[in-house]
Amino acid sequence: MKIGHTGITWGIPGDVEQAYRDTAELGYLGFETFGRTILERNEQPGGFKRLVDRFGIPTVAAYCGRVWIDPATAAADVDAARREADALKALGGQTLVLAASRRVPGGPSSDDLKALAGALNEVGRYCRSIGLITGLHPHTGTNVETRPEIDAILAALDPALVGFAPDTGQIAKGGSDILALMSRYRDRITHVHLKDWGGSYAHDAEGREVDATGYVNYEPIGSGVLPIPALLDVLIGGAFGGWVNVELDGTPRAPRPPREAAAMSRRYLGEVLGDRVAWRT
Repeated sequence: MKIGHTGITWGIPGDVEQAYRDTAELGYLGFETFGRTILERNEQPGGFKRLVDRFGIPTVAAYCGRVWIDPATAAADVDAARREADALKALGGQTLVLAASRRVPGGPSSDDLKALAGALNEVGRYCRSIGLITGLHPHTGTNVETRPEIDAILAALDPALVGFAPDTGQIAKGGSDILALMSRYRDRITHVHLKDWGGSYAHDAEGREVDATGYVNYEPIGSGVLPIPALLDVLIGGAFGGWVNVELDGTPRAPRPPREAAAMSRRYLGEVLGDRVAWRT
């Protein structure tokens, strides 16, 4: 199994260089960041590739979140995704992770989901033409949050163009049974954000989520309530060959340094997976 780490534990975008260094030194096999971060870094001397060359592990995926369904910005969203795909491909990456970035009031209509599927299929078609794969990434606070929305958008997407890229913590937090969902769509999974969470959260008087963990109510892998070994077994049983990237939402209130949190997840996964993963040495 190929286990990497995303950079958001160090901030959004945070210190990308430190995130890359820590990820590589802890033995993870790959790194993931935002597509826009790659483009921004490419404006600096040496570009983003300097980090890849310096730290010795590949940038395997890039996260691409857009509104997609606003007629005023839809074409620009697709164009931006193409640019991010090109930048990832130039680094030797594999997967463009596609997410919606803003939930419409009251939740998406069937027409909204149809428009979303159309935009993602278009991006998926372009990615396929340049040798990348894609995956739909459900996320709380977006138009793909609940189980009915996940089912509806996956039914509308062309599986030859857009796969499924579940975030285990986001989906559980959104109210779905993550083990059942990943089992149901196992054959469509192209990429995974492996995230644990605390199991519940409260709201303040203004309706805002109260962060009880310092990680937006998520936890290092093995420290929360999700059935991580069973989720990994779903992937292994399905002969999954993509990337599983550990993710934890870092905030200024995090109870430990980002590297320590990433090390906790690394130790736990090492115990669970044993020789089924070959860490970088």
